[in-house]
Amino acid sequence: MGAGALGSAFGGMLADAGHEVILIGRERYMRPINERGLKITGIWGTHFIKDITAQTEPPADCVPDVVLLATKSFDTEAAISAIEPFINEDTVVISLQNGIGNEEIIAEHIGSERTMGGMVITGFETVRPGEVKVTVAADTTKIGELNNTDSERLKAIVSAFNEAGIPSEAVDNIKMYIWAKALYNAALNPLSAIFRVNYGKLLDPNAFSIIEDLITEAFSVAAAAKVELFWEEPEDYLEYLRSAQIPPTEKHRSSMLNDIEQGKKTEIDFLNGVFVRLGKEHGIPTPVNETITRSIKFLENLSHIIT
Repeated sequence: MGAGALGSAFGGMLADAGHEVILIGRERYMRPINERGLKITGIWGTHFIKDITAQTEPPADCVPDVVLLATKSFDTEAAISAIEPFINEDTVVISLQNGIGNEEIIAEHIGSERTMGGMVITGFETVRPGEVKVTVAADTTKIGELNNTDSERLKAIVSAFNEAGIPSEAVDNIKMYIWAKALYNAALNPLSAIFRVNYGKLLDPNAFSIIEDLITEAFSVAAAAKVELFWEEPEDYLEYLRSAQIPPTEKHRSSMLNDIEQGKKTEIDFLNGVFVRLGKEHGIPTPVNETITRSIKFLENLSHIIT
């Protein structure tokens, strides 16, 4: 549900492995797949999938076992509302989205027992409608139950992902992984969009000093909100970001930069905007995250006016 680059890549790999897959996405992307098939290239290998259904809305007789939700975060409410009539008691919906709060929105509609969280820290690019390139990966995909149990269905889903060529792991603390990815995205995506550079350029001391401020504020907010992180101090995460996360993705341009250039809305409210909101709730100042959030919103408005 939301078959852009990420959704098409996941769906295409699963279809290529023999699973029955329905891609739900925009007409301009779905029509070429129905007419010519779906091509996937890049670090997951080259695949050409002809036996896959691509539509703009779920078919009337659709009763999915698993829904992979891959829309932008600001579309989560609309997407889960659209798919909710097709979900039965055995269906599970997995958020593969950016940002913080998507799983909570899904669970409000269908219950936490039918909701899973996911963390995808892999780069995807639409080369042209009907062709997706998997560009970079900083880690395996993580999938987890919201109640932190190692359920049989979780094991089965992760096994299906791995067998399809999507490197994945089942985890028992998915919220920590979601916050870890949010830190990564909040540090890199908006600055990549504002400065119009790839991630590697952000290792420049001037840019990285801004990242240091963003992350320090985020850690203060997480502590006040009693959110458990993998790192005790912001300096620990910043070293991990500098040494382990940016190098393998140094050539990546953020999706936020692509959105700005295409005159689209960004996910800033579900990244740095979350830190600002939680900061206000807990009395924690977040001036740098607030400035970055406002800067991205200015670019959104500016690109909309220009386009």
